[in-house]
Amino acid sequence: MKNVYDQVQSFYRDELEWVSLIEQEWVEGFLRQNAWQGANDKKLTEIWDNLQMFILFLAYADYEYLDELSREEYSMAVEWMSVHLDEFQCNLKNVRKFFGVLAEFYHYLLTKKLIISDAELNAAAEHMAGGRRLRFIAPVINTEGDVDVEDVPLTEKTASEQNLPNPPAETVNRFSKKSLSLPEDIGKLVGESIERLMLKFSAYFQQEEFSEDFERALMLYNGPWAEKEETEEDDEFWLGFWDYFLFDYHLLSNDATPLDQFAESHRQRLNTEEKSILAELMSARFAVFYVSNVVNQEWVECVNLLTEETFRLPNPNFDYKKMKKMLFFGHIFFQEQELIMINFITSVEISTILRRRIQEEIQRLFQMFRLQNPQASWEAFLLRHANAVRHTVDLLVTWAKVNVTPYTQVEFTFPDIDELAPPHPVVVKTVEKYMRKFGYSQHDIELAQKLWHDFYQLEPVTVKKAATWAAAVIFSYAQINLGEEGIALEVIAGELKVPQTEVDELHVRMLTVLQLRLFDPRYLSEEGMISLMYHS
Repeated sequence: MKNVYDQVQSFYRDELEWVSLIEQEWVEGFLRQNAWQGANDKKLTEIWDNLQMFILFLAYADYEYLDELSREEYSMAVEWMSVHLDEFQCNLKNVRKFFGVLAEFYHYLLTKKLIISDAELNAAAEHMAGGRRLRFIAPVINTEGDVDVEDVPLTEKTASEQNLPNPPAETVNRFSKKSLSLPEDIGKLVGESIERLMLKFSAYFQQEEFSEDFERALMLYNGPWAEKEETEEDDEFWLGFWDYFLFDYHLLSNDATPLDQFAESHRQRLNTEEKSILAELMSARFAVFYVSNVVNQEWVECVNLLTEETFRLPNPNFDYKKMKKMLFFGHIFFQEQELIMINFITSVEISTILRRRIQEEIQRLFQMFRLQNPQASWEAFLLRHANAVRHTVDLLVTWAKVNVTPYTQVEFTFPDIDELAPPHPVVVKTVEKYMRKFGYSQHDIELAQKLWHDFYQLEPVTVKKAATWAAAVIFSYAQINLGEEGIALEVIAGELKVPQTEVDELHVRMLTVLQLRLFDPRYLSEEGMISLMYHS
């Protein structure tokens, strides 16, 4: 077996087909420095493996200088590696390791005066791997035509119509499906009447306070990175994403949808026409449906896949035989007593059998949701988990999974909870305080507090150290929803300044009393629901 220096020489001599920005002698010097500092062969090989992947990306991307890479382009490097290099498994641990190697290498180059700055690299590392979950930096377009990580235009003009570059294909996920064409008059309603309102949405949600929400929404919409598909049409991706973000996403701070948040904040600044349009938009509801009958040239009769209710929509002017094989999902709303489609409707061509399977899978998601909210309606389920429905359709159609949601998720029996006493209030407040620090949403906080409430009903305890109990609640909740990808015990214990051993003991106690398990439906968040679908 070749030692690491032989591997470097062989790579530069036999495998690399382009002149590299990173010279062989730089790599060898860095490896020797690590060897002098006590790194063994395994550590040196790990360093070289990470540098080699980065060198391959640089050769593909064709940069001229290391110093010209922005933080967005370091994110693209990780994305490219995950797609093109089988040996790179894109998860938080590996990305941290990759950036750790690059940071040390750049420091070495700085001391040799071979580069002048490592600021963009460090910014990318902190943004992507400095938290409890992996966060990518998607280059998007602002209204000045520049590429920026936070400024996303919310208009109905595509990037090509604005003569702007489209976001790179590697940065987004996309259903391999078609959008439903609206009749011309409805197209004018969407294209002209709400354009001014769209610009106001854009300006409002480009504020710094929504940057974390935007990144989280992209993560939820795309699904786990390992399952990412390449986009086909970027403009359609962004239309679909904004449709999800405005109507279905729930903000971290207050659990409101962005549309409701905008209405609360900006309603008084809108003119009469804009207020009317906003009210119509806020009446929109997510639906999954198919066409059962063509009424006439203008209208078709549709069936709600989940409730089997019928309603009419404008005729999409598809070939009828093809249209009968299609499943549609998106938002619909009432206007003048008729149902009108708005914004972005996705369609997939499927068989009747597959349509029935999709129906069964979504019904199982609904059963899970009712284990958390026993009185929940279909409307309540879709208000919370429309995105999970999108992923269910995508997985069954594109990935041909046998089951998206395991049957076992609805077959558990859980302890009966009686309302006996309010849980210890200091623990409740401490859970909220530190979950906000960790970046959890308002909905996460409420579910974690419910976990504490349920435990307290089954086993009332004397709370001597509220922080220790709060840490156990947060850790238990993190383990339920994200498993090993959740926030680590040492991080939680360190932040709350309590012993890890005591937190772990209380965590085990909660597991036993509540019979907790991975993806426990009683305390399953939106992130947890999506993670469950992609969990092998």
